Amino acid sequence: MKYEYLRKSIAVSLAISSLITVAPVKSLAAWIENYDGSWSYADIYGYANGGWKQINGIWYYFDSYGLMRTGWILDNGEWYYTDLSGVMQTGVIQIEGKIYIFSENGAMQKGTSIINGRIYNLDDSGACIGSDYPTPTKSFDYYGNNTLPYVPNQIIDEDSTMSKDIPTDPSKEVKKQYKVKFKDPEAENDDDELLRTKTVDEDTMLTLYKPVKNGYTFIEWNTKSDGDGTSYEYDDRIKITKDITLYTQWKKNENTSDETTIKVDNIVVLGPVSGTTEISSITTKGGSLQMSKKVYPTNSDNQKVKWLVVNEDGSATISDTGKLIAVSNGKVIVKAVATDGSGVIGTKEIKISGQ
Repeated sequence: MKYEYLRKSIAVSLAISSLITVAPVKSLAAWIENYDGSWSYADIYGYANGGWKQINGIWYYFDSYGLMRTGWILDNGEWYYTDLSGVMQTGVIQIEGKIYIFSENGAMQKGTSIINGRIYNLDDSGACIGSDYPTPTKSFDYYGNNTLPYVPNQIIDEDSTMSKDIPTDPSKEVKKQYKVKFKDPEAENDDDELLRTKTVDEDTMLTLYKPVKNGYTFIEWNTKSDGDGTSYEYDDRIKITKDITLYTQWKKNENTSDETTIKVDNIVVLGPVSGTTEISSITTKGGSLQMSKKVYPTNSDNQKVKWLVVNEDGSATISDTGKLIAVSNGKVIVKAVATDGSGVIGTKEIKISGQ
């Protein structure tokens, strides 16, 4: 009897000790946003890296640098797809208009696949082919944004109607179009007030631009000429759902010098040259390219630039001197931004593989 009581007491003590030890662990796990907007995950064992990790029942992929990957991922010879939040996708998914089938473990299927007793044909890239398509449960565009799924060229029997959840092929629909006008409310005459006009399809994500005006510094775009409306930065991307007019907001420069400053009007970004060939790709793991630039006119007063890299479906880092270092496979855009206030930007696309 004493032995049984002692055994139970020890078991209870161990259970309490286990709870005290384990309870704080969860609070040590956290998502971390990096300086470039990418995400990492760390727990008591360190940073997640080098493959798939299940977090709260959801699978995410982290590269060898500990960065969460999104979009298409090639792992051990199998293709996977994750959305913009990094969540691994399964089932019937539409990506850029094509329909793919992913198994329960997330691997993209090829050849044939059976769903609810029906056989579907898939080509070598995993896209459904033929006249019979499964109905996608989700859809993503080129940028990974969620869109409304549809079945291409869907066939409808005379005695049936198309599901209201699945619209017809949008390539055959006429989309609404809207005008985006950019104006300078401080222009000296009406002819100079309208800077440019763009006509775009409904729901287009439009990137704004930075105008230049002698003697002034551009501050922002605004939906009202007096600046009391909604404001946007010059590089913001806005969704166009109606006709819209954006007005420049300026700050007059205080120029005490009578000398004329020669501004930059063009920047050409260059990769290193091997022989007579310019290199525009990185193919070795952790490889790098020393980028350079040509600034025009060559007699412009300030020829300094700020180096930036925009990660498309790949990723990389760049130093203040223009040294580009590969992080993950795909495409990146290197930018050289003039520092003389002209707003001129030079760009170059670099392809990365072998990471």
